[in-house]
Amino acid sequence: MKRTTIAATVAVATVFGVSTVMAQQTVTAAWSDPNDPTVAPTSAFMQVFEASLERFSGGAFDVELFPNGQLGDQAATVQQVRRGDIEFANVVSGVVASLLYEQLSVLDMPYLFDSRAHFRAAMSNDNAYISELLDGVADETGVRILFLQPYGFRNMTTRNTQVTGPEDLTGLQMRTMSVVPHQEMMTALGANPVPIPFLELYTSLQTGVVDGQENTPANIIIQNFDQVQGHMTETQHVMTTAAFITNEEWYQSLSVEEQTAILHAGEEATLAYDGVGAVQDMLSVSEIRANGVEVYTPTPEEMEQFRAAVAEPVRAWAVDNFGEEFVDEFFAHMAQFEGAF
Repeated sequence: MKRTTIAATVAVATVFGVSTVMAQQTVTAAWSDPNDPTVAPTSAFMQVFEASLERFSGGAFDVELFPNGQLGDQAATVQQVRRGDIEFANVVSGVVASLLYEQLSVLDMPYLFDSRAHFRAAMSNDNAYISELLDGVADETGVRILFLQPYGFRNMTTRNTQVTGPEDLTGLQMRTMSVVPHQEMMTALGANPVPIPFLELYTSLQTGVVDGQENTPANIIIQNFDQVQGHMTETQHVMTTAAFITNEEWYQSLSVEEQTAILHAGEEATLAYDGVGAVQDMLSVSEIRANGVEVYTPTPEEMEQFRAAVAEPVRAWAVDNFGEEFVDEFFAHMAQFEGAF
């Protein structure tokens, strides 16, 4: 389904003060969250992106939004962007890694980030390393990541077991995404990782197929996982990384003014994304606690136990799969931001 169309009339657009004649394009943007910008940071981003792009381009773009998985799951929308069937999608970066560019899965390694501000500084396109990494993704796959985004820290929940340290996870069946670093992390902690599709997770928790799972607090509330889990531990082990993607061939076919409008709209939308995400981090944990889930916050010493248990095994996995040079370069980049946030 190719959604780009040429309007019957030609719009006279002003892009950042430069008057140009542009044919209006109808472009599609898809994502999987419910379309509530007060709850879901991705929805906040998409709503602001739509309004900003139409405004900054002087009407050269008409953005059609398809939330809530209307065009398929994240894997399906990645492939639609790659084929050029749709222009934009917002997905978890791990899906791009598993389908198209395995090296991108380094972003899903545990305990890389201390805060959203830390993520923004380290993952900004203004960094030469990140810019080159994303250019490499685009060149090899035909999918350009325009922005990397901090969707939220992931915490662990269990039905019956309070988790205060790695030893409490020994032998537990813990659902993970189909993201290899997440699975390697669970194995290092002594749990048995069980990849289960997201839409099947509630039932799997309810029926005891798995003992627990790990997710952002907002997702735990949105998906009602708190109804079938008794404990949550604020491990904050992984910052879920989202990727706002577009088709590279289509993007490169645009004028400089059109590309600039897209990037500027994305920067505006990022402000909404970060604000809603930070608020939901706080509100969701409070709601989880109010709904009867016992929430445990590890001490600094206990957090260090989690970090120590996973650091070397997961890095060794990355070296085995991507080579020592690539992994060393990635951690050298990350080291520039240690202790700054």
